[in-house]
Amino acid sequence: MRADRNHFPLALALLYALCIVYASLYPFIRWEIPLPGTPYWLFGAGRFYRADFIVNFFAYLPFGLFIGLAGHRYRLLRAAIFGALLSLAMESCQWLMPPRSADLYDFLANTAGAASGGAIAWGLAVLSPLREALYRWRALFLPGWLGDFGLALLVFWLAAQTNPAIPLFSIVLDPTIFAAVLPDNTVPFADARWSMLAEIVTGAFQISGIGLFAALLVRDRRHAVLTAVLIILAAFLLKNIAVWLTLSETARAHYLGRTATWVALLLGFLLLYAFFTLSRPKAVTVCAVILLSSLLAPLLLPDLLSARMPSSLFNDRYTHLLHFDGLTRTILLMWPLAAGIWLFFLAGRPRWGDQESEVRD
Repeated sequence: MRADRNHFPLALALLYALCIVYASLYPFIRWEIPLPGTPYWLFGAGRFYRADFIVNFFAYLPFGLFIGLAGHRYRLLRAAIFGALLSLAMESCQWLMPPRSADLYDFLANTAGAASGGAIAWGLAVLSPLREALYRWRALFLPGWLGDFGLALLVFWLAAQTNPAIPLFSIVLDPTIFAAVLPDNTVPFADARWSMLAEIVTGAFQISGIGLFAALLVRDRRHAVLTAVLIILAAFLLKNIAVWLTLSETARAHYLGRTATWVALLLGFLLLYAFFTLSRPKAVTVCAVILLSSLLAPLLLPDLLSARMPSSLFNDRYTHLLHFDGLTRTILLMWPLAAGIWLFFLAGRPRWGDQESEVRD
């Protein structure tokens, strides 16, 4: 695959920019025009907070990395400019939202993070062995924009799995985790039995649907099973790392001993095993139906979607992840819809490794 046809970094940059917009403007309420005479935030006196500076720096670093990898020249400069423009737009919008605050130091941290991502992209570009290895890895999957956006969707689904407040491969929250950390040991918003059933159903659908989605991305069907298993194992590893790093000791012990997760894994693998026997057109249809069906369970429990995680669930050093919780839940809810659209375009490819469709792409 030629490098100049690789739009994978650009797809990642676009999706990540949407995440930044969501995280910056949530909850999208209370827009107000500043009082006359109020100085523009860029020229006001800001206050430096080291923790906020670090968070903003690393929040924009991936965006700069993706922008830097999306072209062949001026990687660092391009990343810094696009990062500064995105940060300027977000800070200006936050200036109009009283619950949020716009600050010069946030802008500088965001721009510095994006520029650092561009520097990393430049470093990766000059390392020929690594660059060639990345091209060979990319060549294993569908070519053109269809493969690029499919891989980008898969990467963002994996990133959303790092939210420790959501059970593995699930979309809904688990109220029994709340009971483990709340003082009165009660579940104020949902029946635990219905929640466990919803988790098992969505988990099994997510495992089989994601595995099939990953398998449909590869060119050669011989790599389909291995690709699906690796994606599921990667999500399992990321989830458990996030649990150990961020959850409190009480919530962590409760999470690791849950039976619903193992039941969902077993059912999901059984479904996936059956789906691997299908032809490619049937697999595309079944994958779309499964992923979209996974949205039904959380819709039956809307209180689990609107509930806010208690700060006592997290280790004291990671309470800022409460904001990350809302973002990842939105990604997990919107992801099946985006994947369904992608599968609609994929339906034009009749079988794995179809050379004619690859030439057209």
